Amino acid sequence: MTWKYSANLGFFGARLNKFYQFRPQRTLAEKFELAAAAGVQGVEVKFPGDGDDADELKGLLERHRLALSAVNVDTKDVNHFRYGALSAADPAARAEAVRRLRAGMDLAASLGCGLVTTCPLSDGYDYPFQIDYADAWGRFIDSVKAAVSHRDDVTLLLEYQPREPHAKILLSNVGAMLHVAAQVDAPNLGANFDVGHSFAAGEAPAEAAALLASRGLLRYIHTNDNTGDGGDWDMVSGSVHFWHWVELVHTLSRLGYDGWLGADIEPKTDGPAELYRTNILMIRRMDALVDRLGFQRLADMIRTDGNTAEIYALLTSVLDGG
Repeated sequence: MTWKYSANLGFFGARLNKFYQFRPQRTLAEKFELAAAAGVQGVEVKFPGDGDDADELKGLLERHRLALSAVNVDTKDVNHFRYGALSAADPAARAEAVRRLRAGMDLAASLGCGLVTTCPLSDGYDYPFQIDYADAWGRFIDSVKAAVSHRDDVTLLLEYQPREPHAKILLSNVGAMLHVAAQVDAPNLGANFDVGHSFAAGEAPAEAAALLASRGLLRYIHTNDNTGDGGDWDMVSGSVHFWHWVELVHTLSRLGYDGWLGADIEPKTDGPAELYRTNILMIRRMDALVDRLGFQRLADMIRTDGNTAEIYALLTSVLDGG
């Protein structure tokens, strides 16, 4: 399958966790230089932040012959969203979250991009009795409706994640994403499917992707891997869950997914360009492995019961040259 690859520019600048900063501050131009060296065809930019100056952004996209794959809107700014964003009880916080999403949609449209993503990490909780779940979910749905109604030529993509920075995020798994889509019922609402978040949620990503595709929601993908312990480690695709990733690659081809394969890879100790090139190499080699094993043969075997031994004999035949 031929996919277009994109990189999240936010991972090419300063990065820090609760212990230390492990990447230096970089200008937008410097981030573009690194992303171009990673071999991607597009970039995803953070707004507010890297997308604040539309003219500068347009010039850099043209200079490096890169497409804008998506505008990633930040709705977790603690100065505005300490107690929630789309679900906040404070009307001012909700209004700011919707305003940002609408502004991100306008920016995307002005640069010929039809996708805006957001991961609503401020919308969650840590303790029992901390929020009224019914009210919070109601406000969340209403805010999403208010955002997507802004314009119909840009699709809003919600990205689910089970936890962090809260112990529990409202939009925590594929089921919650399907619930939101059913409640909002808008053609310009979709999912940004982060593979590592699916692992963190205890899912099989191939199954989650199939569920999203069945409702027309699989519009964008963040590629990465994860240890599956609930953390969001943003590792190179296939480096941990190799066979799950091969299954996902096969499934995406079966589904006919032809959208962007974005990437959220955390370059803690390696250069970001090198690590993003490795991520693309891993996906391409897993795709080539599917072809070598036989795309249709695998599809036929999946539809047959009681043949697990046969399937894994085929999958591992490449290890001995078979």
